[in-house]
Amino acid sequence: MKRILTLLFISVFAFCEAQISNDFTPVSWEVQNMDGVAPVVMPSVNLDALRKEDEVNDKRKDIPYRFGYEFLVDYNLANSGSWQTLENGDRIWRIRFYSEGAKSMNFVFSDFYMPEGASLCLYSNDRKDVLGAYDEKQNNPERVLGTWLVTGDDIWLEYYEPKAQKNKGKLELYKLIHGYRTSNDILKNTNDLGSAGNCHYDVNCTMGSGIDDLKDINKKSVAMIIVGGGLCTGALINNTNNDGTPYFLTANHCYQSSGGTSSPSGWAFRFNWISTSPSCATYGGSISNSDFHTVSGAQLKANRIGSDFCLVQITGPIDPNWGLIYAGWDRSVTAPTKTFGIHHPAGDIMKVSLDNNTPSSTVTQVQSYGDVQVWEIASWDKGVTEGGSSGSPLFDNNGRIRGQLLGGDSECNLNTQTWETTTQSNGLGDVYGRFNVSWNTGGSSSSRLKDWLDPSGTNVMMLDYYDGTLGLDNIAAPVNTIKVYPNPSNGVFTVQFANTVSSLQYEVYNVLGQVVKTGKVTQSNNSIDLSNYTNGIYILRTVNADTNSVYSQKIVKR
Repeated sequence: MKRILTLLFISVFAFCEAQISNDFTPVSWEVQNMDGVAPVVMPSVNLDALRKEDEVNDKRKDIPYRFGYEFLVDYNLANSGSWQTLENGDRIWRIRFYSEGAKSMNFVFSDFYMPEGASLCLYSNDRKDVLGAYDEKQNNPERVLGTWLVTGDDIWLEYYEPKAQKNKGKLELYKLIHGYRTSNDILKNTNDLGSAGNCHYDVNCTMGSGIDDLKDINKKSVAMIIVGGGLCTGALINNTNNDGTPYFLTANHCYQSSGGTSSPSGWAFRFNWISTSPSCATYGGSISNSDFHTVSGAQLKANRIGSDFCLVQITGPIDPNWGLIYAGWDRSVTAPTKTFGIHHPAGDIMKVSLDNNTPSSTVTQVQSYGDVQVWEIASWDKGVTEGGSSGSPLFDNNGRIRGQLLGGDSECNLNTQTWETTTQSNGLGDVYGRFNVSWNTGGSSSSRLKDWLDPSGTNVMMLDYYDGTLGLDNIAAPVNTIKVYPNPSNGVFTVQFANTVSSLQYEVYNVLGQVVKTGKVTQSNNSIDLSNYTNGIYILRTVNADTNSVYSQKIVKR
């Protein structure tokens, strides 16, 4: 048994350390004598009109931060583009778009299906930016795909189809988004997507003892979202099954704004966009990392105006090697002693804001929404938020989600002589839709959180985060009737199993494969106490003597 568990740990950690490459070489780049393709030239964009609208809307956080103009289009594999058959019978379809002055482009497909072996990639005409490949792993029930951004105003889309899959793929392009600005583009001449105000703190800046550890865990749950031509933020969130279901919490106004809807099936998510050299309320720019990850597509599960929440389930593949976690939550009505938020203001690299005071529970009136029940941050002690921070999680002093950003007035002060933001905030605050209100308000599962985040009906008041990095939900699980929660835990783990099982023998192993605790759990005495053990990763192995079935799971004591 010791040898088996040692090999188990070796294989698990080797798997975790493997890196996912984002590099992709389009097939056409490897082929000689490819035909030229004339670009589809898009109509000109009225930047002056857009910027006048943005001067007003940028001050609002109850709508997505607009970075691009949406063109409605109708291009598919049959009515446009250029096909070329290779010597082996495989085929390549390419289409090229030119939109003068675009700083980026992204696309939404209303019909997307990749047969096995087929792929779609996007790249700039200068071949400096490549996105892909999208393949059969991105197929979803809605058959919709929203891509991430590709830099430039001259962009190629390339579909590769193996000979055996001829005519099985589907691509119906519905929207082309001309990215016309970066944050603060009206004030600053910058070509980089994301340049939030100078009073922001990158997420790796210190927020002080008691918060830094929680922040460094929860940043792994947060993502920036492309919502058509707009930007928002949100976070992966845990459920009481601790099973890594990719539920993602953001604001309802990111889904539903100006009377219309932006279908989550066309959203795209970027995780782990974190500065490798953080800027902490200084004029020095942040340095981007290259180890971020994108995924496309989601299904709406629940939403409600009254607390401005939207819960979706990401349909695209999330790899354990991305190092993500699923944030915990607290649905109590008691206000936390302090809070912090993690977000992507104006599409910038990940930031953090801190308030050392207790937020107030109140009702605020929001334009086009009416009354919304919120947590109110009177003023941030460090950092602020901006458009694009919408939907971002508010964490309490225990690192659990208490709400998502609805709106507010916080921002960096402006130097009217240089037209640059200063390193000081304006001293104002923000409001967040309350998690406890979202939990069980509304008449059905489509308007509340509890049906999704507590599917087993445990009725717990709070839940810790779930670590999805090791991919060890079930090392060996002949039955799916055993649950262990909370996980991670401060020391006491509860084992939930089917009523048909009277008892389970258990063994707890440390990372060296050594048994550190043994015992028995029953329906009436079903807790395992590791309070006196060191923090870290353990393997819990349970055995049902009646059926001789074994269940093993990674547990984390912190």
